[in-house]
Amino acid sequence: MAHSAQAGKVQRTLRENLMPTAMAPAVEPRNTPAAFADGAIIGALGGLIGLGGAEFRLPLLIGVFRFAPLQAVILNKAMSLVVVGSALPFRAAAVPFSTVVGH
Repeated sequence: MAHSAQAGKVQRTLRENLMPTAMAPAVEPRNTPAAFADGAIIGALGGLIGLGGAEFRLPLLIGVFRFAPLQAVILNKAMSLVVVGSALPFRAAAVPFSTVVGH
C-alpha cells in the first residue's frame, strides 16, 4: 500500500511541475516603487556597513518579491558579482594592485 501512495505522490509532483503555463496560477505583478524603495534601503545599509548588501537582499527576494529560494540565491549571487565587479576599479585606484598581489 505504501508503494502506491508513493507512486501517487510522484505522479502529483510530476503533474504539478509539468503543468502547462496556461494552466499555471497567475502571478501578481511586482510593485515597482516598492522594489525601488527596498533597493535603496538595501544599498544604503550595505554601503554603511561596507558590504554589498547580499545579507539584506536574500530575505527580501524570498519574502517580499516571492522568488523561489533557489532562484533568489542565484539572483543574489549574480547581483553580488556585479557589486564586486563594479567596486574593483574604485578600490584598485585606492590600493595599488601590486600591494594586493604581495599579500
